[in-house]
Order: sequence, then structure tokens, then C-alpha cells
Amino acid sequence: MSVLDRFRLDGRTAILTGVGPGVGEHVAKAYAELGANVVISARSADRLERIASEINAKDGGRAVAVTADAGKRADLENLVTKARGAFGPIHIVFSSAAGGIVYGKDGGGIWDNTDAVWQEALDLNLMATWRLAELTTEDMQSHGKGSIIAVQSCGGFTPLPPAIAYGVSKAALLFAVRHLAKVLAPHTRVNCLCVGSMSPDGQEAEIHRGLGLAERNAIKRFGAADEAVGAAILLAGDGSTYTTGSTVFTEGGRVGTIA
Repeated sequence: MSVLDRFRLDGRTAILTGVGPGVGEHVAKAYAELGANVVISARSADRLERIASEINAKDGGRAVAVTADAGKRADLENLVTKARGAFGPIHIVFSSAAGGIVYGKDGGGIWDNTDAVWQEALDLNLMATWRLAELTTEDMQSHGKGSIIAVQSCGGFTPLPPAIAYGVSKAALLFAVRHLAKVLAPHTRVNCLCVGSMSPDGQEAEIHRGLGLAERNAIKRFGAADEAVGAAILLAGDGSTYTTGSTVFTEGGRVGTIA
């Protein structure tokens, strides 16, 4: 196998959740370009259909779109069933759906993390990955090439008040990934991809203005969404066959260089 062949994903089936016009879209298109069959999901059907159509319009592109709320087990069960029906056993899970963020820009505080916010944070940021691991483990055990990639956040390492529900759920995800890596080896590798302050075009989004996120990292700028693609490719295939229970950081050095 050549060095570049290690990054090919030919014939593998990848499920991606939380696919939007950012990291998820870029990763889905990259996986498809490398030969994977991709099953993309989110709550917005129109966005999914556009992305799937763009993938299928390219030579060899194979994609299907499944509308799903990653915070609901029934939706995830339907997603996995449709993915198998379209392309066969699952090889890759890219779990990037997220929620339960409280920004507090209008004078709010940690008590804006209501029970509903906590539930959303736990369901999307933690339980979605756990449920997808459970639902796909039989497939991955059968072929021995499983890779689960849970999208992590700087908020899981350093507090970003008042988003305590979000941060705690992401911190819990880190430990869940380590635990899953231990119990699902050797047929499935489980890792985190920590994505920092990113936007589709690399510009500060309106919702982030005033939070100083770019200034907190070493590179001193927002990332463009396609800057997470290389790490997502690395973790998905045979380029990282000895990597599990780990976190790859694409966050401009924010976590690693915090004062």
C-alpha cells in the first residue's frame, strides 16, 4: 500500500451527522472524493439535498441525504437503517451535531442553562455519539475497519461562560470516547476531532462577535471550515490505524497555548 493509498476510503460507508455549510459539508465532500459512500444527515432537508446533489454530480460520487435530529434515538436508528439499505455495512461515523449553547450576550448568565438546555446539550453532544456507536458496532465488528470520530470543542477543555451545559457535555464526550476506544478495540477506533473557532469562509460569525474567540488562539484568526478536513481524513481511514482514544486538534492552538 502506497502512502497516499492509506488515505483512500474506497467502498467504505460513512455516516455524518450535523452536516451544514461548514465543517460537515467539507468533510462529506472530501470523504466522497476519496471513494466513500456518504450518508449525510441534519435537521435541514433543503441543505442536505443540495450537498448530496453536488456530491452525486461528480464522477464516482455516491451520497444520500437523510433528515434526522441527532438528539433523538429513533431518528438515529432510521439513519443507520437507511445507510445500510443504500450502501451496506457502516465503516465510518462522523458525529458532528451539536447544541445546547448559551451565549449570554444579552445579560444572561449560567442560570440560562435551563433543564431543556442541559437535555439538548447532553442528547446532541454526548448521547448522539454513544447511540451511533451502539447502533453501528455490529457492522464495524464484522469488517474490522471501524472509525468513529466525535467532533469535540475547545469548550470541553476550557470554560466558556455561560455555556456550562455545552462545556460539561463536551467534557463528558471526551471521557466517553476514551472509554469506547478501550472497549471497542480492535475492530473500531474512536477518536475526537477538536474543532476551534471556524466558519464557512473563515470570517467571524455574527453570533461570535464580542466573545474574542480568535484572540484566544495562537494563530489569532478564525479558521475556515475546510481547515478541519485533513484531520477528518486522517482519522477516518488507514492513515491512523494505531490511533484510538485520542484527540486531534484543529483549533488554531487555543487549547494548547492557553495562558
